[in-house]
Amino acid sequence: MTNIKNIAIIGAGPSGISAYLQLVKELHNDLTSITIFDPIGIAESFSFNTDLASSLNNTSVGVSSLYSDDKLDYFKWLQDKKSDLNVSSSDFISRYYFKEYCQDRFWQSKDYADAFGCSTFVENSEVHKLAFKNGRMIVTSQNDIDFFFDAVILATGVTTTTPGGLDNSCTNLITNPYPESLFLQRVNNDSKVLILGSKLSAIDVSVAIHNKYPNAQMTMVSRSGELPSVRSSLLIKSTVPQDYNILSRLSASSCADKINAEYKLEQDIACCKSSLNHWEDIVGQFIEEFNEQIPTMTPDRQLRLMSKYQYFIKHYVSSFPLANAEIVLQAIKSGNLTILKKDISDYIVVKDKHIFGKERDRLKNFDVVINASGISHKPIDDTLIHSLSQLSVTKNKAGGLKVSSSSMRVLSENDSVPLYVIGGPAAGEVPITNYVRSSVTQAKKIVSDIARLTRCSKKGLLSHYA
Repeated sequence: MTNIKNIAIIGAGPSGISAYLQLVKELHNDLTSITIFDPIGIAESFSFNTDLASSLNNTSVGVSSLYSDDKLDYFKWLQDKKSDLNVSSSDFISRYYFKEYCQDRFWQSKDYADAFGCSTFVENSEVHKLAFKNGRMIVTSQNDIDFFFDAVILATGVTTTTPGGLDNSCTNLITNPYPESLFLQRVNNDSKVLILGSKLSAIDVSVAIHNKYPNAQMTMVSRSGELPSVRSSLLIKSTVPQDYNILSRLSASSCADKINAEYKLEQDIACCKSSLNHWEDIVGQFIEEFNEQIPTMTPDRQLRLMSKYQYFIKHYVSSFPLANAEIVLQAIKSGNLTILKKDISDYIVVKDKHIFGKERDRLKNFDVVINASGISHKPIDDTLIHSLSQLSVTKNKAGGLKVSSSSMRVLSENDSVPLYVIGGPAAGEVPITNYVRSSVTQAKKIVSDIARLTRCSKKGLLSHYA
C-alpha cells in the first residue's frame, strides 16, 4: 500500500468526527491533509440535529465519548464548558450539548493538526463516486470534481425510514422529525397530529409537542403499539463478558396484547424509580459486545442472533429516559396522546395529497403527520462502488460493505483497496439511536491499521536509504 499522507472522511457525523479525532491524535506528525466531505457540515447529522432541551441523549454522559480510550471525555468537556449543568456521568442531557461537544473537539483538533503541518479541509458536498487507480483513491463530488487520496474512510451514518407511498408531495407530512422546529411551527393547541412510529424519535416528537402545546391531540401508530421501556442510566459497568442467557425472559413480548400502553408505562416508571431495572446494568455491555462480534459472524448466524434479541434491542436497548417517560404518561392520562397498534400502511390513506387515518368506517383528518418510524443504515449506492467491484469489493446481504472486523477495511483482492468503513455502512452493525461507542471503537481499529501501514512504509523507506 502507498505511504498514507492524505486521507478523506466521507460523513461528518459522530462516526466521521471520531475517526478524525483519532487520526489527529495518533498521526498528526505523519499526515499532510485530512479532507471531510459532508453536504450539511460538521456535526449537523440527523439524530443530533435538535434544538430542544427535551430531546435527550438516550445514552448517559459517561458512555458518550468520542475517544475509545477515554470514556469520560464528554463528561470532562461538560465539566469544563458547561459546569452550570452540574451533570453526573449517569445523566441524560439534551443532544444539542453533544453536538456542541463534537464541533468543539473537531475545531480543537484542527488547530492542533495545523500546528504540525497537517491541514484540514471541509468540503460541503455529497460524494457520488469512489474509484481506485494507480494506488490512489479517487473521490468524485456531486459537482463532478475529482479528489485524490491515499485512503478513504466511509462514515455515511444512518437515515430515516419512510413508510411506502409517502413523500414530500403529501401536504401535511413532515418526513424528518429533526430539527423539531420543522413540525413545531406547524402545530398549535388545536392541532390533530399523527405520529408514525412509537419508539425513540416518536417519543421525542410527542414530548416536544406536549411541552409546548399541551392541548394538541396526538395519535401514535405503530405495528407494535408499544413504547420502549424506561431507564435511569446507560453505562458500561462491567468488563466481564455477560451470560446473555439471562436475557431469554426479556427477549419476547410476553403480554403486549393484554396490557395497554398507559398501564405498562406506569409499571416501567415505577420499576425505574424503585431501582428494579436489573437489565439496565447490562444494556451498555450488550451493545458493545453485540456490535463488536456480529460483523465476524456468518449471515445465517447474524440472522439468528438478530431474531433472538430483536425484542430486547427494540424494547430495552432502545429504552428511553425517565424524565421523558413521565411527560409521555402525563400526555396519555390527560387524553392528549393515544397509541394505536396498527400497521402504518394499513392505517394511513393518501387522498388529494393529504394523509388521513383509517378508523373503522371513516377517515380521520390530521393537520400534521410526522414521520418518526425509525432509522436504518444509509444504503450503499451501487454507483458509488461500481468501479471497485472489479477488485472484489462487494456488498453484504444487509446492503453494507464486506469488511475485515479487525481493521474495518473493505475486503478486496490482495487487500489492495485503501477504503475503510465505520458506523452505518459496516457489515451487520445494529443501528442504535445516539449510541456512538460502537463507531468510536471502529474508529480506533481503522486508525490503528493506518498507523501500522504508515510504520511499515517508514521502515521500508529507511531500509532503502540504509
